[in-house]
Amino acid sequence: MKHIEVVAGIIQDGDKIFATQRGYGEHKGFWEFPGGKIENGETPQEALKREISEELATEVNVGDLFCTVE
Repeated sequence: MKHIEVVAGIIQDGDKIFATQRGYGEHKGFWEFPGGKIENGETPQEALKREISEELATEVNVGDLFCTVE
């Protein structure tokens, strides 16, 4: 089985949590946290900052790891 490492960001403002609705593919219409694949040579934190910048055109500070899922 192919192993792909991805990151997702939980963006919180008070009691509000940001999620995006997928607009394409098999899971179109489902909700997800922004993020994506970790590229070669990137740390998870670097990948998350890059993905948020690409997807949402904004800069974020990456906090502590919440959890890992396999």
